[in-house]
Amino acid sequence: MSKRLGIFVSHPIQYFAPLWRCLAAKPGLSVRVHFFSDQSVRGGQDAGFKMPVAWDVPLLEGYDHSFLDRSADLSRPTSVSITDARSVLREGRFDWVMIHGYVYRFERQVIRAARRLGIPVLLRGELTDATPHEIVWYRRLLRDHYLKWFYGHVDRFCYVGANARRHLLRLGVSEDRLYFSPYSVDSALFEEQSRRFDRAACRGELGIAPEQLVLLFSGKFIPRKAPLFLLEAIARLPHREKLTLIMLGDGELRTEIETRAREILGGRAIIPGFVNQTQLGRYFRAADLFVLPSIYETWGLVVNEAMHFRLPAIASSGVGCAPDLIRDGETGRVFPVGDDKALAECLEAFLHKPERAREMGAAAGEHIRRYSTEASATGITEALGLKL
Repeated sequence: MSKRLGIFVSHPIQYFAPLWRCLAAKPGLSVRVHFFSDQSVRGGQDAGFKMPVAWDVPLLEGYDHSFLDRSADLSRPTSVSITDARSVLREGRFDWVMIHGYVYRFERQVIRAARRLGIPVLLRGELTDATPHEIVWYRRLLRDHYLKWFYGHVDRFCYVGANARRHLLRLGVSEDRLYFSPYSVDSALFEEQSRRFDRAACRGELGIAPEQLVLLFSGKFIPRKAPLFLLEAIARLPHREKLTLIMLGDGELRTEIETRAREILGGRAIIPGFVNQTQLGRYFRAADLFVLPSIYETWGLVVNEAMHFRLPAIASSGVGCAPDLIRDGETGRVFPVGDDKALAECLEAFLHKPERAREMGAAAGEHIRRYSTEASATGITEALGLKL
């Protein structure tokens, strides 16, 4: 008899849908995913991109799902709730329930209802000690106190990387409750694009000379992602005539970015705007290096994407995936957050030895295989006690 897993998550997410499909295909496991908003499916204004966004990959295919709400305001986590959590869990006849964080009201409702019904709880999420801003000591103490209470109601945890594991151990979660389920993107999609798009053809379409070293940035044009910081680091390069920059994305800083990029690189700055999932390969395959200079990232899944295209990643120390994905000098480079001189030195080294990008890119492509959709699903099934 198969185990029934009830998953509760805020809304359909392009990075998670492949995982739900993979779990649903596992023998001996029945999956039902519950959502609270359908905006990502029907499309709508994205606050970060400052434009309407509708993903061009299937978000609801291949697994059983239900919308407990379609219009919850996800910007107000305490308002996102379940009318009768116990009834939902009882009617689902779940053997396990799974949540992805601790900030939404529905997550607290699920663990309370599960406790009363004797259903074990699994938590997999972007758990970390790091925060976007420095928290005063007493607020950090309050946060720790709340999380110790919350984690005390969770039976098992799937940690996505080193920072999550360190965080859970610090707050008293025992080793025997921890299972590794690496953070992943749609690995099959990006591996297929890596094979399908031809590097020379992609560069030719973009007007990039064969000898140019191509640097890629992909993300929202917002201060936290530090795209202007990247441009100032490039301005430091004495040999930047050898460099072409592709910046994928959109957002509040776009006009400023376009102006400054043209000043620094002229026609070697390519800024096509927002690019949807199925077309990312056109730009990733044209690149030699990927850079994520963010002030803060809980993880930074775009680094996963880049590595599926055999690109080494240069990331700031504020990027949460760096301890897992970037072996400094082997699969990429890590520089101190906010240090534009250090970033410029990283870039200059590749300008002098472009063959290092190919060598490190090959290592990155090999390393990211451990962070596949299948590996993520395997970690979850192990936590559930399934022997597949």
